Amino acid sequence: MPPMNALTYRGWTITPRTFQIHGSSQWTLDLVIGYRTKQRAFSGPKTFHTEQAAIRGCHAYGRRIIDGRVPYCSLENLR
Repeated sequence: MPPMNALTYRGWTITPRTFQIHGSSQWTLDLVIGYRTKQRAFSGPKTFHTEQAAIRGCHAYGRRIIDGRVPYCSLENLR
């Protein structure tokens, strides 16, 4: 069973692992993209005001990575 808030996109699993930045009301852009048994973690500089917004942001960022639209974020060697 996929982890809570996980999303499947083009055969890949995007799992947000966002957390609230200590001492602030901001949530991070932090996620894992997996394919079968292999995974790779990614993060970005953007922050969000709510956990739900961060989860949606992680899903969107993950889809962009999978589509090859984020420079320096490679999924090479995960297939």
